[in-house]
Amino acid sequence: MRISGLADASGVAVATIKFYLREGLLHPGVATSATQATYDDSHVRRLRLIRALTGPVGLSVQQARTILTLVDDPGDDLYASLGRAVGALPPATAPAP
Repeated sequence: MRISGLADASGVAVATIKFYLREGLLHPGVATSATQATYDDSHVRRLRLIRALTGPVGLSVQQARTILTLVDDPGDDLYASLGRAVGALPPATAPAP
């Protein structure tokens, strides 16, 4: 699918997708020409993860990048990677009464 189809499938605006591509949060699509690319379901899933991290969880782009890096390459020590991921999360807040 092209970027407009990716936007429709994910519910994320084209401008936001381009921002995520520039920031390295979303992996590039397969280039079909100098200015166009195709995207697949892995891009839709990644966009949903990015939106979950930056939306309800409330992470900054930098914090989301840290989490996504750990998701992409957890390394040999999964527990240490999980610890770093938890450390990148903002402090928990008490629910409103």
